[in-house]
Amino acid sequence: MSRCMRANGVSGFPDPREGPNGGGVGFPGGLIVTGSDSMVVMGVPFSGPALLHAEKACKEYLPPGGPPPAVSESQKAAAIANAECMRKHGVPNFPDPTFSGGSINAALGGVNPQSPAFKQAAAACGDTGGRAQGFSTGP
Repeated sequence: MSRCMRANGVSGFPDPREGPNGGGVGFPGGLIVTGSDSMVVMGVPFSGPALLHAEKACKEYLPPGGPPPAVSESQKAAAIANAECMRKHGVPNFPDPTFSGGSINAALGGVNPQSPAFKQAAAACGDTGGRAQGFSTGP
């Protein structure tokens, strides 16, 4: 997926990494969809027409559709800890996630993922480990 995203105009899209203690391969810190044309992967924000194009071109590499697996208690705790970390590191309005339908909903409201404060906080909090994979935005 990462190579495809970069080949289709999303420079800097990170490669997945192996999880702690031999856990599965994925994006530590999660893949957070923050809108119809933006996402944050491992603390790095991506947005705009290039992202939309790459998502369509790389569709075959994305996980299959259907209902997501249930969110574990440890994933919930990690998502809440990440929100607290973001607030502690300079994004005071970063909201707590909500949990429904097997998803972690991380609607950012008025928080700008392109702001320097967000980028700094995401870098500080992005590799804390344990944030759930596959975040999506809520309403």
